[in-house]
Formats: sequence, C-alpha cells, structure tokens
Amino acid sequence: MRRRKRHVSAKRRITLGSAVQHVDCRKMAMKGLFLAGVAALSVLSASAAHSGPRPQVIVGKPRIITTTIVGLLSPPPKYDKPYEGELEIVFFSYEEDLLGACKGLGSGTHACTLASLDHKKCSIYASSEEFMKRKRRNYAFMMRHELAHCNGWKHPKDTNGKRFNVGDRWDEAEGGKWVAATTKASMPSLPVSTRILLASPPIICITPDWKQEPCAKRQGGTWAYSRSF
Repeated sequence: MRRRKRHVSAKRRITLGSAVQHVDCRKMAMKGLFLAGVAALSVLSASAAHSGPRPQVIVGKPRIITTTIVGLLSPPPKYDKPYEGELEIVFFSYEEDLLGACKGLGSGTHACTLASLDHKKCSIYASSEEFMKRKRRNYAFMMRHELAHCNGWKHPKDTNGKRFNVGDRWDEAEGGKWVAATTKASMPSLPVSTRILLASPPIICITPDWKQEPCAKRQGGTWAYSRSF
C-alpha cells in the first residue's frame, strides 16, 4: 500500500506563548527584501545630503589674543629690607580719605609715603588691610612697597603710557620688577617703635605716644590727639 506524500506547505507554525499563528515564509522573505531596499535608499539619501561642497577653509594670519594682567612694581632688593628709622603709619578705610592725605595722586592709589631727606623719619598713609581686601589687592606687598620708599627707593608716578610684561624691569624705577598682582608676599617686619593710627570710623583717640585709649575718658581741652575721617 503506497503512502500518499503529504504536500509540504510553505506555511510554518510559529508559536508565540500559547497562541499558534500561521506565517507565510515567502511573504516574510519578500517583506524583508523590501525593508532592506528602503533602508539602503535612506542611507544613499543621507549620503547625498552630505555630499555637497564642503566649506572652504581660508588660511590667514593666526589670531593673537592678549591678556591684560594687573601688575605690581616690586622694589629692588637693596630697598626691600626692614626699615630702621622712626616710622608712623596711618591707615584709611576709604579712598577719598586716603587721597586727602596723598595729595596729587589719583583714583586707584593704595598708599603714599613721605620720608625725610636722611630717611631717618618716614610716614606711610595707606589703605587698611580690610580696605585692600575689598579692592582685591595684596596688602603685604603694598606694605613692602611703601617701606622701600622709606629706605630711599624712588620711581615715577606713572609709566607715561609705556607697557610692561610680567618679569620686565623698569629702568626709571631703579630696576624695579613688574610682577603679577596675585604674587604672594610675606608681611614685612616693622620697627618696635612704629606708631600706628588705625583706620576710622569710629573716632580714634590716642595719647602723645600713639597709644589708643577710650574716647569716653576725654574732656574738653585734653592734650591727646583725636582724628575722625
């Protein structure tokens, strides 16, 4: 008895969970080819979109970017040393008061110095440490600069438009060196006999030997010195 050959259909059963679906493999193959063609067309379209002429690069002179750094004038070593004369220091909390003491100097002044011809006496009128912090300036460096003037150092009031780079030396300032304002400096030592008048307000009352005392003790006609800014 011959067994009849069963016709094998192109349809296969694909089990998805508990459901059974009949899928025509030939249709799946044709659909796959169609999708592949669409994908290839998309790639070609994208390539065509980016295959246009590229922007031309014009070669020219390199750009020079200049950065301005706030500089400070460092005194020559022979002046950057402890002062041994009679020293007085008056501090100020506000620029307008400081400029009242530093006659002839303009805005941006941090301090000024008056020294005797023999450099045995020196008076420094300076911004207070708190004032220097508000201006973001180096208080210790400022003090070293002014003490160098007490020791005899001199330099012009301004650069007269001349520009310097960090590390340059200024011949007109006896070889003073320009450094960045962020340069760290240690506080200079002061003579033991230094007389200091702290910044005000409030009103500051001092005795003839420059020692502070409460102003409430004062009476009319007192011999002590008081000053208010």
